Amino acid sequence: MVPLVWDSHHAHLPQIFGDMKFLSHFLAVVLLVGGGISSSTAAEIRLTAPLRVLVAGLEHGHASGFIRSLNTDVITLVGVWEPNEAVWSKYGSRPQLASVPRFTDLSEALVAVSPEAVWAFSDTRTHLDVVRAAAPRKIDVIVEKPLAISWRDAAEMRTLAARHETLVLTNYETSWYPSFTEAKAALAADGAVGRPRHLYIQAGHTGPAKRGTSPEFLVWLRDPARSGGGALFDFGCYGANLATWWLENREPDTVTAFLSRFDPQSYPDCDDHATVQLVYADVQVTCVGSWSWPYSRKDAALYGERGALVTVNDRHYSIRNEKQTTAESRVASTPRRDSQRWYAETIRAGRDPVTDPSSLANNLIVTKILEAARRSALEGKTIRLSEIDVATGAPGK
Repeated sequence: MVPLVWDSHHAHLPQIFGDMKFLSHFLAVVLLVGGGISSSTAAEIRLTAPLRVLVAGLEHGHASGFIRSLNTDVITLVGVWEPNEAVWSKYGSRPQLASVPRFTDLSEALVAVSPEAVWAFSDTRTHLDVVRAAAPRKIDVIVEKPLAISWRDAAEMRTLAARHETLVLTNYETSWYPSFTEAKAALAADGAVGRPRHLYIQAGHTGPAKRGTSPEFLVWLRDPARSGGGALFDFGCYGANLATWWLENREPDTVTAFLSRFDPQSYPDCDDHATVQLVYADVQVTCVGSWSWPYSRKDAALYGERGALVTVNDRHYSIRNEKQTTAESRVASTPRRDSQRWYAETIRAGRDPVTDPSSLANNLIVTKILEAARRSALEGKTIRLSEIDVATGAPGK
């Protein structure tokens, strides 16, 4: 069997054969029907044809790490949309972008380079504009967390994704933590912790104003019109995302939130500390997202019917049951998922990862929780999640 090879000399293939995703699906089916194909061969087909990705925006601080760790066996950058000259001058000289065309018009970029996916590193408000531009062209979208600044925006993304049969995925650092993957297994009915009863999830750091955050990132991160809010949206989304993942995409019945501004000089227009209480029929979840921690953290304490699991970081955690007097320290043995490879394979396969923390199904619930939390803090009362569709005028389920 001759492997499918992709190189710069074949950059015209998407126009000749149509969407690259369709081509790869077709080849996979032909190989399967023609005599069987092993999983390793299927992976080889994906890996010898890197996913063609357009980067949309560079104002998000995560863009730097993505470019630095770019795996060219998995992803080929075919273009960058960045209208801000100052931001482009900062990134454009990097070796990974040296031969990548830059565009100031998103629609022009999508037509010119025919990407299979757009990966957005813009402000959160722009996420909807990216989906509006990409989805009608059958181009999948990945955004950095959170999905949207409002439930209205998220609901429109849902409509566009369904209408055009495209994927809209959301990237979180914690989606790739082996300790959190093992925590999910522990919360199963037959797991080490058992059915969950109380979940406590903390995320954040000392705050972007104190961490030397780049000016282009900081200016929109603390602007609620462009980010959705302060620490509530920036770090409260982690707790909502993890709880939704661990609880199998269940929506809470109610949301109650308390927002604080401990450093009004640095954050005059947004919260810098958020506590969000999610109440379900059989479990309660407390999410704390803050720019006021004395150190960086993304950890959780999970209490179930039979035991407790407390994570320390991405790999280390402790576990204890009713028969133990002290907790047992563990190191997660689950392999770390490669985020770039996972997104490339998921998009190339055209599969909707409904139960994954990156899925649209999960992040629609996350956005609804954040919307309810923002409203709860503003109105000083508990919000039933079922009220959110009506309150925002967004289309219902």
